[in-house]
Amino acid sequence: MHNTMKLVSGTVLVSLLMLSVLAAGLASAERGEISVDEAYKRLQERPNEITLLDCRVASTYNSEHIPGAVNIPVSELESRLGELDPSKEILVYCQAGRTSTLAADTLVQNGFEDVYIITGGINAWKEKYPTSLSSPAISGVPAGAIVAPAFTLTSVEGTTFSLSDFRGKVVVLSLILTTCHLCQEEMAELKALKAAYPDIQIITVSIDTGETDENLRSFKEQYNADWLFARDTARIATQYQGYVLATPTVVVITPRGYISFRKVELVHLDDLKTAVALAYEEKGELMPSAAPPEGGQMPGFEAVTAFASLAVLGLVSWWRGMRKEQR
Repeated sequence: MHNTMKLVSGTVLVSLLMLSVLAAGLASAERGEISVDEAYKRLQERPNEITLLDCRVASTYNSEHIPGAVNIPVSELESRLGELDPSKEILVYCQAGRTSTLAADTLVQNGFEDVYIITGGINAWKEKYPTSLSSPAISGVPAGAIVAPAFTLTSVEGTTFSLSDFRGKVVVLSLILTTCHLCQEEMAELKALKAAYPDIQIITVSIDTGETDENLRSFKEQYNADWLFARDTARIATQYQGYVLATPTVVVITPRGYISFRKVELVHLDDLKTAVALAYEEKGELMPSAAPPEGGQMPGFEAVTAFASLAVLGLVSWWRGMRKEQR
């Protein structure tokens, strides 16, 4: 009887030990969650020790993804586990966080131990960090396209740059006066545009001849803008605005260096997005392929028309005044 009790006790003890080991193994294999800030930090510090996994469908991945991510859709993950290195830490993301939970669970169930979900997915990531946007295939540019005038400027941080440095990107050129209320409103629109298209290059240039780097830098900081600001030391305003220097002026330049859009007014986010999307395809209001606008007026020259109208009204008023004096 005593020996039987010993045997039972030993069996129970071994079973408990086995359960403890199994529980420990399961605990070590639980998926975790990390913020986009922590994910960015880890990828910067240990890029060779981490696999960044995008578990969305291929078409969504191709349109926009976090740089360096590999793409295995969650529906294909179990059959493609061999493509992943189990010795590496895996950071999983989707659009907002739901699909990545399924992907992470699949990885843990198949023996991957170091698995983390990026909270908020790519939606949260692109609010703070850049993504890779795949621009549409570019067709031939028709004859008559307006080549964007070349220029070289120095930013308020002291960095010298040229327009040609950004060939292959969509460039949004914003010509402003820091005292212009509409220019100040445009900053919010540009900031939202940058969040929607992180890979575009925005350049804000003050056309005020009395502008200082210190004042323009303060203006940039006021709006927490993360793009280039510079004074117009190269007089590019005369090239991009003509003889009427009105602000704000927004110019969109295609990846091949053609002007596709120009407005001398406050341009709201929806219109900016449309202009940028068209610019990726080398299309836009100012590209020759576009249908002529109603009334025959070339878009982007509203200020010229307004200036001409004011000039005519001024001449009429002056002529009437002269007639009265003669009487």
